[in-house]
Amino acid sequence: MRGPTKTLLELKDVHKSYGDVPVLSQINLAIREGEFMTVLGPSGSGKTTILRLIGGFTELTTGAILLDGADISSMPINRRPFNTVFQDYALFPHMTVAGNVGYGLKVRGVSKPEIRDRVRRSLALVQLEGFADRYPSQLSGGQQQRVALARALICDPRLILLDEPLGALDAELRRQMQRFLKRLQREIQTTFLFVTHDQEEAVTMADRICVMNTGRIVQVGSPQEVYYRPLSEYVARFFGDNNLIEAVLKARNGVRRYLETPAGTFVCATKEGSPASSRPDGLPAKLIVRPEAIHLNRPDSALVNRLAVRVEEINFVGPTSQVMVRALNHSPTTLMIKLPSRAGGMPVTVGTETEIGWSDEECHIVLA
Repeated sequence: MRGPTKTLLELKDVHKSYGDVPVLSQINLAIREGEFMTVLGPSGSGKTTILRLIGGFTELTTGAILLDGADISSMPINRRPFNTVFQDYALFPHMTVAGNVGYGLKVRGVSKPEIRDRVRRSLALVQLEGFADRYPSQLSGGQQQRVALARALICDPRLILLDEPLGALDAELRRQMQRFLKRLQREIQTTFLFVTHDQEEAVTMADRICVMNTGRIVQVGSPQEVYYRPLSEYVARFFGDNNLIEAVLKARNGVRRYLETPAGTFVCATKEGSPASSRPDGLPAKLIVRPEAIHLNRPDSALVNRLAVRVEEINFVGPTSQVMVRALNHSPTTLMIKLPSRAGGMPVTVGTETEIGWSDEECHIVLA
């Protein structure tokens, strides 16, 4: 099934500074109608500033914010068809769940019977039927988060802004809420813009991910694109575990590119016209191989990249185990392999000498 294609909101050449201190630079981002867009980055990367600019909580310095092609940069908060869910939920402690959820309709002068009906429907959407008369202090963290979401949904916004709303939840509840939010977004087809610093959360929930660093967008793409085809060393290092090997570009053979590394010469498949496929020989690069793409002692002809190694460390991390290996050819190359954990033990032990391999399709090149 094709994802959303119509642009709902667009940031064009957006800059934001506080005095002489730049916070955002050259932000160009199109958010599609009906998609779940995640803005991902470390603390200080500018991701929350983007959300605040869109919501109208902060004024941009230069640039434009377009809704359906019309500039809304100067539109006041209460006229923007957006609602925000904050990390602290911002519920009124003296109001019941029904009072909190229906507050936005009340200030708009909607009749009491209509408010009751829409509150009932909103609570049903977030699976909180029967909670209307409770107060926030009587709810769990996950329930409070869903009340805040129901309050955001009740006015039928074009866009819901979510500012790290799961950050205060424990790990298991957070995973449950990730699945719940994604199912809900697919059901109601409302556009979500979700801000997080958690890479796993972004991969789990997003249709597309916008990766930020020091106030700039460094990559936008599907979770699969960002995970398997990072455009820079920064994204490769930030987005989960990765093996990065110093390399120099060598001969090309169609879309296959050979790389010379301290551990030997390896080959990697590249996309037609990609920088790595078209650049001349001799340029520095990084060969990226994900730990789960490396196979241990497997006689498979597709694994064209092979390396003799010694196991130096094994770390059990639940369903997988991290196996650290070092090349036997006296190079400084150390790689991580992720293998399924087994109750009966691993197929190797520390000190085992073996061979690893990966295919030319299971690696990636970024230019240094």
